[in-house]
Amino acid sequence: MARFLTLNTFLLEVRLFGRVPVYPVAPSIEPRLHALPAALAATGADVIALQEVFRRPHRLFLANELKVDYPFVAGLRHSGLPLGTGLMVLSRHPIGNADPHEFRAALVEERIAIRMGMLDCRIDLPDLGEVRFVDFHLVAGGLGGHPEGRRGETCRARQIDELIALARAPGPPTTIMAGDLNAGREASPANYHQLLNAGFRDCVTEAAEGRGAAMTWDPENPLITGELNRSLPPQRMDQVFLREAGSEHLSVDAAKVVLSERTIDVGEAAPVPVSDHYGVAVDIVIREAAAEATV
Repeated sequence: MARFLTLNTFLLEVRLFGRVPVYPVAPSIEPRLHALPAALAATGADVIALQEVFRRPHRLFLANELKVDYPFVAGLRHSGLPLGTGLMVLSRHPIGNADPHEFRAALVEERIAIRMGMLDCRIDLPDLGEVRFVDFHLVAGGLGGHPEGRRGETCRARQIDELIALARAPGPPTTIMAGDLNAGREASPANYHQLLNAGFRDCVTEAAEGRGAAMTWDPENPLITGELNRSLPPQRMDQVFLREAGSEHLSVDAAKVVLSERTIDVGEAAPVPVSDHYGVAVDIVIREAAAEATV
């Protein structure tokens, strides 16, 4: 069995030339950052996909604090300008190689300071063997745009085409993709079904306990800022997908929403969770192992 976790960390502090903020700075970054290592390790994940870790000091802090449990890290450096994709993968098991990809499709205003993209890793897992693991973050609605608006959905569809092409490129037959799709069954379903129609399996839906409500975007989360963001419906925009080329030999044993607890002390205000997103943890097993467990 291998457990995979995805979390959009909302460590959003993007400044041009280190001074001019491009986006409103996320609230309570320091206490949330310092609580993240223990919170992530407590999930028991074998592989962790993080999004929105844009600043190099934040990436170094997480890698250093988690180096005992997660000695293998991808995404400490980036090839893009000026701040890259904000993607980071931590693993208990060796990462053979890691290739960052910036999406060719992008909204103009999001090219100013950041890039949306994919972090393509090869990870050798004791139970599952070598897999292609892709951490991703797709566009929302742009500056002031609605995530379900035509502009965002059209750009997202083109980015999904790039995700699908990457998964079909030469490499291990098993691809696991985890990240912030900014779409799902509840919102922008056309984008979500684009991946299903390409042969990807939604791990959360496939898991028995995932067939009910499993929301990672909660309008009641106190970290969500801005009227537009608070007006979005409860939804699961954070996804874990599985694709096997050839015969399918893997099963999703369990899936759940994690890191939703409001335990971070931010001073006079009430405690908050680690992010404005909740995390998703998925357990994937070989079918034979899943069958033996039910006997």
